[in-house]
Amino acid sequence: MLIANDDTVSARILEATLRHWGHEVTVARDGQAAWNVLQREDCPKLAILDWMMPGLEGPEVCRRSRALVKAVPTYLILLTAKGNSGDIVAGLDAGADDYVTKPFDRDELRSRIRV
Repeated sequence: MLIANDDTVSARILEATLRHWGHEVTVARDGQAAWNVLQREDCPKLAILDWMMPGLEGPEVCRRSRALVKAVPTYLILLTAKGNSGDIVAGLDAGADDYVTKPFDRDELRSRIRV
């Protein structure tokens, strides 16, 4: 699983939570690093992307990822503080499979990851 978040504290909390749930986690500190991971042949099956990051923002990473031809596309979740309906629509239109607002509820996030 890939986490892309430029906020060190948020990334560590999310990483610790996911590892506690038994997931292997790769952490990218910006959108460009996330994009580099998602282009690899062995890219993670799921990515949790922050919206606002240096380099490439989460929605742009989603758009680029959707343009890749893969037998099984990466499941993309935007995890962001941007929570109005316009942002949610924009994130999903960019190619995100799901959208979770911060601060996230752990049970909700776990359920969305299981999808």
